[in-house]
Amino acid sequence: MFKKESVVMSRGFASIMTDNKRIARNTVVIYVRLIVTTAVGLLTSRFVLQALGVSDYGLYNVVGSIIGLFAFISASLSTTTIRFLNYEKGKPDGDMNRMFNICNALHISLAALLFVLFEICGIWYINHYLNVAPGKYVDAMFVFQVSTMACCLGIMNVPYSSLYNVHEKFLFPAVLGILSAVLKLLCVLLLLYYSGNRLRMYALAMSLLTILDFAIYHLMAYRNWRPIVKWSFVNKLHSYKEVISFTNYNMLSTVSRTARSQGSNLLINFFFGTLVNAAYGIAMSVSGFVESFMASFDGAAGPQITQNISAGNTERVSYLANTIGRICIILTELVLLPLYVEIEFVLKIWLGTPPEGSVLFCKIIFVLILVAATSGGIGRVINGSGKIKWFKIELSFFYLMCIPVGYVLFKNGFPPHWILVLFVLSDVFNRIAQLILLKVILSFDVASFIKEAYLRPAVILVLMVCYVACYRYMNIQTIPMRITGIIVTAIVSAILVYFVGLNGSERSKIKQFVVGKLSS
Repeated sequence: MFKKESVVMSRGFASIMTDNKRIARNTVVIYVRLIVTTAVGLLTSRFVLQALGVSDYGLYNVVGSIIGLFAFISASLSTTTIRFLNYEKGKPDGDMNRMFNICNALHISLAALLFVLFEICGIWYINHYLNVAPGKYVDAMFVFQVSTMACCLGIMNVPYSSLYNVHEKFLFPAVLGILSAVLKLLCVLLLLYYSGNRLRMYALAMSLLTILDFAIYHLMAYRNWRPIVKWSFVNKLHSYKEVISFTNYNMLSTVSRTARSQGSNLLINFFFGTLVNAAYGIAMSVSGFVESFMASFDGAAGPQITQNISAGNTERVSYLANTIGRICIILTELVLLPLYVEIEFVLKIWLGTPPEGSVLFCKIIFVLILVAATSGGIGRVINGSGKIKWFKIELSFFYLMCIPVGYVLFKNGFPPHWILVLFVLSDVFNRIAQLILLKVILSFDVASFIKEAYLRPAVILVLMVCYVACYRYMNIQTIPMRITGIIVTAIVSAILVYFVGLNGSERSKIKQFVVGKLSS
C-alpha cells in the first residue's frame, strides 16, 4: 500500500501548507485544553481523595474498572466511527449522512446490549468477587448502577462528538472539556462540605456531567450539521458489513487493552485490596494526564492521515506518520523528565499524603508511557488503511497475556508493581511485531519511519538518563531546591527537545514565530 518510491501529490503546495497550519492550530487548541484540564484535574484528584478517603477512592476505582471492562465496545465504536466518517469525507463521492446513520444505529444497538451485560455480568461480579470493606456493598452497587446509565449514554454520544474530529473543529470540544473539568472541581469542593454519603454523591455528580455532555453534543450537532445527522435508517444489511468487520477486529484490540488495564485493577483488588487499588488509581491518573499530551498531536493530525489515505496521497501519509511519530515521543519526554526526577515530591504536593506504593507505580508507569509513545503516527496509518486484522490480533495476544501471567506472579508472592512491568514488556513486543506487519502488509517504509521518528528521541533519552543520574547524585532535600530542580529540569528538557528533537526547518519556524510575536 505504501511504496518506497515517490508518489505524485494530487494537491498543491499551498493546500499542504494550509493543512499543516490547521494541524498546528488544532494542536495549540488541544494543548490549551490539556493544560487547563490537567491543572484542574490534579486539584480535583487531590480533593476527591480527601473527600472520599483512601478506601472509598479505591472502591470507586475498582467499580469503575468493572464498567471499563465492558465499555471496550464504546472505545471500539469511537475509533471505528471516526475512521469511517473521515474516510467518507475524503472520498470525492462520499455520503456522510449514510455513514453517520450506520454508525449511529450501531451505537444505539450496542448501548442496549451493553446495558444488559452490565446488569448480568457486573452484578454477578460484585456479588461474588468484589473485595470491599464491610458495609460497603450497597454503596458499591449504587455507584455501579449510576455509572452504568452514564456509560450507555456516553456510547450513544460518540457519533455526535466524532463529527468535531472529522471536521477538524477542536475549539468547541476544548471549551466544553474545560467547562466540564471546572464543574467537576466545583462538585468535588462542594462534596467536602457534604455530610451525607460522599461516595454516592460523587458518583451521581460525575454521571450528571456525562448526561450534560450528551445533551450539548446532540444539540450542537443538529445545529451545525443537520444534513449529516438527519435520521435516515439504512435498511440494507450489507451496508453495515464493512463497519461491523472493522469494529470486530478493533473491538478485539480494545477489549484486550481494557482487560489489561482494568483487569489488572481487579487482580490487584483480589490479591491486595482497595488500599493498593488507590495507589494504582493514582498512577493511572498520572498516566492519563501525560498520555493526553502525546495523544493530542496525534489526534490533531489523525483526520488528515485517514482522509489522505482515502484520497490516495500516500506520500503525504508517510510524511505525517514520520513527523507525528517523532513529535509524540519528544513531547512525552518533555513532560516526563521534570515529573520523574521529583515524582515523590510532586505526589505529596498534589495529594498531601499519597497512598503507599504510588511513587513506585508512577515510576514504572513513566517507562510504560515512553514505550507507548513510540506508536505515534503508525496507529493512525493502520486504522486509516482498513487492513487491521493481524495488527489487532497480535496486539491483543501480547496485552491479554499480562492478566494470566500477572495472576501466576501474584499467586506466587510477587508484589503488585510487577503487573506494570508486564505491561512494559508486552508493549515492547507489540511494537516490534507492529513494525514488521507494517512492512509486510502495508509495504510501509519502516526503515525510514524508524530513522525519522525514533533516532532523535533516542539521543534525547540517552542524554536524559545521564542527567537523571547526575540529579540523583546531588541528593536534593529542601522544598525550595526541589522546586528549583523541577524548573531547571524542565528547561533542560526544552533545550534538548529544541536542539536535538526538532529539525532545522522546525527550529526556524519557531524562531520566526517568536520574533514575530516580540516585534508586534
